[in-house]
Amino acid sequence: MTDSYALSSLLAPFVKAFNPHSVLTAGDTAELCLQTDNDTKFQHLTTPFSQQQLQRISPVDLALISHLTESMSKAEAQQWLGKIKNQYAPHVILISHPELAAEHGWQFTDYLAMGFRHIAGSEDGLQVFSYAIENYQPKRDWLNSRFWANPEMYDKYRW
Repeated sequence: MTDSYALSSLLAPFVKAFNPHSVLTAGDTAELCLQTDNDTKFQHLTTPFSQQQLQRISPVDLALISHLTESMSKAEAQQWLGKIKNQYAPHVILISHPELAAEHGWQFTDYLAMGFRHIAGSEDGLQVFSYAIENYQPKRDWLNSRFWANPEMYDKYRW
């Protein structure tokens, strides 16, 4: 097991940054590590994880997940995380033990491919990843009306 106090203090600034009013915890370590105010509404999922569990929860502001990549096959875990990210929580914090997750085929780049960012590591080998929908796609400089619409140039040039 892990030192939940140390991990909790490591996670506190990230949880505070998301300012959640409702939280989903999944996994024992996630439940032990979360310390928020009393106004926060909680939902908890226990291991073993399954797709059926997700049918019983409602959308939340933040999902804190542990033991997922270590307890499921890579394909199932990716489906499970994808459903959480796309339907239930705009912010996700994932706690993973990379050595145990590697037994199921997880590599560091797999987390990045799902839109997660590596935010911290603990002394006992756990890695913490974060997903925030507002940071998923960086704002593109060319994606604005200045580059797409030039009404003053209509019927002036033919190319």
